Amino acid sequence: MLHRNLTVLSVGFRKFLLAQFRVHTEKRWTSSGASIEKDLSYFSHPGRQPLLEMTVGQLFQESAERWPQRECIISMHQNVRLTFSDVLSRVDKLAAGFKKLGLKKGDRIGIWAPNDYQWYLSFVAATRAGIIMVGINPAYQKDEIEYCIQKVGVKAIVCPESSKRQNYAKVLLDIKQRCPTLDHIIVYSQDHVRGTRRFSDVEALASDIEVEAIGKEQSDISPGAGCNIQFTSGTTGKPKAVLLGHKSFVNNSKQAAERTELLSGQQKICLNVPFFHAFGMVQAQLASLHAGSTMVIASPFFNPVTSIETIIREKCTVTFGTPTMWVNLIDVQHRLSAPVETLFSGVIGGSPASPQLFKRIQEHLRLNNMKSIYGLTETCAIIFQSLPGELKEFTENTVGHVSDHIEALVVDDKGSPVAFGHPGELWVRGYTSMIGYWNDEENTRKTITEDGWLKTGDQFILEKNGYGRIVGRLKDMLIRGGENIFPKEVEHFLESHPGIVEAHAFGVYDDVYGEEICACIRTRNGVKLTADDVKAYGRGRVAHFKIPRYIVFVDQLPKTASGKIQKFKLREEVEAKGLVPSKPK
Repeated sequence: MLHRNLTVLSVGFRKFLLAQFRVHTEKRWTSSGASIEKDLSYFSHPGRQPLLEMTVGQLFQESAERWPQRECIISMHQNVRLTFSDVLSRVDKLAAGFKKLGLKKGDRIGIWAPNDYQWYLSFVAATRAGIIMVGINPAYQKDEIEYCIQKVGVKAIVCPESSKRQNYAKVLLDIKQRCPTLDHIIVYSQDHVRGTRRFSDVEALASDIEVEAIGKEQSDISPGAGCNIQFTSGTTGKPKAVLLGHKSFVNNSKQAAERTELLSGQQKICLNVPFFHAFGMVQAQLASLHAGSTMVIASPFFNPVTSIETIIREKCTVTFGTPTMWVNLIDVQHRLSAPVETLFSGVIGGSPASPQLFKRIQEHLRLNNMKSIYGLTETCAIIFQSLPGELKEFTENTVGHVSDHIEALVVDDKGSPVAFGHPGELWVRGYTSMIGYWNDEENTRKTITEDGWLKTGDQFILEKNGYGRIVGRLKDMLIRGGENIFPKEVEHFLESHPGIVEAHAFGVYDDVYGEEICACIRTRNGVKLTADDVKAYGRGRVAHFKIPRYIVFVDQLPKTASGKIQKFKLREEVEAKGLVPSKPK
């Protein structure tokens, strides 16, 4: 396993490196007469405050001491309300229970569960015990969960007995014999499940002295140590296991709290995004600790009706979501015309949003204070985000401004910097970068350069003011007759149509052009459109080769648990129905 401490270089040393970089590329970039110093697509945002040297467990204890009687977490579907003091008491008991089971610092404990309050307790308890928490998608099936356990050597796993159509305990008991590291299955259930341990029993396992020792041992855990493993989406090959550290989480969440304006007053957050995802961990669970905010779990899995009802009932002031989640909230609000009056701000992330979506949020939810965020699992969530009080044109047309203590660089396919305003691959460097891929030195080296630049794989445009725009994922780019086309650009022009709610574009096989564009479109309720209507709308607005040849109207879209659209499933569906040609075998 490659353990690499990625530190932000001193300002002087950064300038030296960039000077050498500019000398190396001078002939290429001065041929146009432009100044390299002025036009190099590089931006460094050092920040006004130093980075915190603190663990997640210490951050939670500090929050509990500041706001002991303030509600920390509310689970609507479980009818549970816990204060910060309640949570600290329970997580230390649980942390001591984990240690009593034989778990040690650096061991891995998995959480395979939907958004239940036990997920949150388990995560904080793991950080307090120095154990690395492994977040696992609750939608994963048997083969996927077995891969995760074996990949990182999970020693214990926390789960509900069952949820939806998934019997978690049964699946884990079935694969336990094939997973030699898995010693303990911890189930939160009133009834005992043979072969497992009850969550409540683990909480009660340690003595008072052992529980008190947890608080005294916090300084023994290094802020530079790993505290979480996230699995990538795995769109190509098996998911990679991303190891992230305490310091990254603490500081990234502090920045999120500041820029989301959680610090402006006591906020109540309606949580739509899943706990296991980096978005939910940093922007919700941890950012709330810096501000004393209350997290409200509307439902175990995202349900837009329940979320709207929860916002009204609990008078929530903040809510988060991916673009698809926001579209669903708008749909529900459009039908119900519910009195959503308490929302102060909203955050959108997970994938780029179109300007039209921001306008619809304002129209239907009367929410003017929207924030954009952008990041990757490998960057501990957020590396670009909106600034408080910024102009709407920045919020609606960019993914935000470079975060504090982060350097951003946009390069061409040879690794040389492009000019500001020109597309290229985004590289970033700073405290947010992952420690590495677990037991995968080869892919770690491919992703992080020798001097600490993390390659995002995103085609990106960086402006001189520090704001940026995503053009698309490099791997999603399609080539039609020699023309490079990014699906995101196609989707944005389609979503500007007043009758279209969502559009998702991707490449399909063509024997003449190599690839053609297919767009799956969901229209507003009651709106009738034809493929010819959509194509006519595109003429004069975008180049002819960006107008989709194949247009499929859909009522539902396949999504991941984190709310992202699964385009590979869309492609499989339209190919299986014969709506588009399939690549010859």
